[in-house]
Amino acid sequence: MKLIVSLFLGVILFSCKSKESTTPLIPVPQTVDFKPNWDTIRVLKNPYKGWYHHLLDNGLDNYKIHDEQTFLKFPGMDHLYLRLAWSYLEPTEGQYDWHLIDEVVDKYVPLGYKISFRITSKETGTKPGTVAQEKNGVQYATPIWVVDAGAKGKVTEVWGVKSWTPVWGDPIYLQKLDNFQRAFAARYDGKEWVRYIDIGSIGEWGEGHTSFSTKIPPTVAEVKANMDVFLKNFKKSQLVVTDDLLYYGKSKADTKTLYSYAVANGISLRDDSPLVDWYLQNNLKTWSVTNPEFYDTLYLKKPIVFELQHYGTVKKEGNWIGKNGTGVIPKYKYSGAEIMRKAIETMHATNIGYHGYCEEWLADNPDLTNELANRCGYWYFPVSAGYSSVLKSGVNEISIEWLNKGIAPAYHGFDIVFYIESQNPKNSFEVSPFDSGNLTWLPGINKREKYSIEIPSNTKPGDYILKFKLIEHLESGTSPIQIGIKESLIDQNGFVELGKVKI
Repeated sequence: MKLIVSLFLGVILFSCKSKESTTPLIPVPQTVDFKPNWDTIRVLKNPYKGWYHHLLDNGLDNYKIHDEQTFLKFPGMDHLYLRLAWSYLEPTEGQYDWHLIDEVVDKYVPLGYKISFRITSKETGTKPGTVAQEKNGVQYATPIWVVDAGAKGKVTEVWGVKSWTPVWGDPIYLQKLDNFQRAFAARYDGKEWVRYIDIGSIGEWGEGHTSFSTKIPPTVAEVKANMDVFLKNFKKSQLVVTDDLLYYGKSKADTKTLYSYAVANGISLRDDSPLVDWYLQNNLKTWSVTNPEFYDTLYLKKPIVFELQHYGTVKKEGNWIGKNGTGVIPKYKYSGAEIMRKAIETMHATNIGYHGYCEEWLADNPDLTNELANRCGYWYFPVSAGYSSVLKSGVNEISIEWLNKGIAPAYHGFDIVFYIESQNPKNSFEVSPFDSGNLTWLPGINKREKYSIEIPSNTKPGDYILKFKLIEHLESGTSPIQIGIKESLIDQNGFVELGKVKI
């Protein structure tokens, strides 16, 4: 009798288990609100954006890094900006000396920093600090041998210094410049660590104006001819021109012509004048930005570069007061920090420079440094997400709503990776990376992306955790793109949890 009862109970239990195992799981829509877990304070270290440090600026001695540890800890530091006179790099025709550049590259690129360049043909300082060559008391940023070859130019004097200024459209000057830029491009164009290259072959300090020499504005033809030298030789790296090159001494029609020419050829822009006192006096309504209209649509396509007036000069002129520049400037009724912030926003700048000594700037402006490091360029936050509690073998849809809290889009596409994590590591797997859609995440606009992920048919059924992260693909491998989520919610591999799922 006991045997019969046991058999009967066994049949019932087997029947129940069979029914349970064949009962289909009911998918339930899941939503995640990320906003309570946003982190808007931590500085995100991301590529193609952030601060840059002027090194070799106005010669070899200004803005040297005195405290390496301070520099290495500088929040959001992206690259070093090297401005050098041509005469340092080609002292004799066809014989190049790259050591001043390569010493910086060899030291800082392995540490993760990038490099940008401006090679100038006109400086206002003296040998040996600012230019490499002098003859009869005249300073040469353009090598003397270019003059000896017959290039036309003029000697002028400012601040007690005599210097030679080329005729920017002179055929010999352009030919020698072309030869030099060809050699420069062969060595540096397209390197993964090059951020951009300024077209710096016209004007004082390569800024496109002649305010401290001949005061003769370059013609439209001369500007185009110099642009063409760079366009001919640089096919990979981003080219940039300062806004002065397009408008200094020009009519509105000529400015429009040059602006259109630059943009049509993929050249981006920088402004070297924000917080220069003269521009504050004349352009306060546009936060010292001379041509805000230049950036209105360009920023949607190309990264914009902001260069502060020399920080020491800004302080000396009384235009930077108090910690983080928060003191109001009596004659302008705004603080220096507010003007800088608004100028960066007006330009939609991706790269921003303080134009001074990093130790001094950071000690004076720790909070502003963090704020602007995040706000310049792109700054990504997941807003919400939607997915099913049950993922089936095959294609499944996941949606994530994104917000770019920065002031510019990204100009490089990033991929999204989903990770399906099991308690048993052997059953965990990544879904192959694919386009995140980030190139369409414009500043201040929420954008919902729908992602289709495929679960392999041989995935073991069970409980999993669904995670995601953004990455960039490089020749050397992949690199994470940080997003504004609390660090406590990011695992050791950079993934952020969406939630639990069953497969």
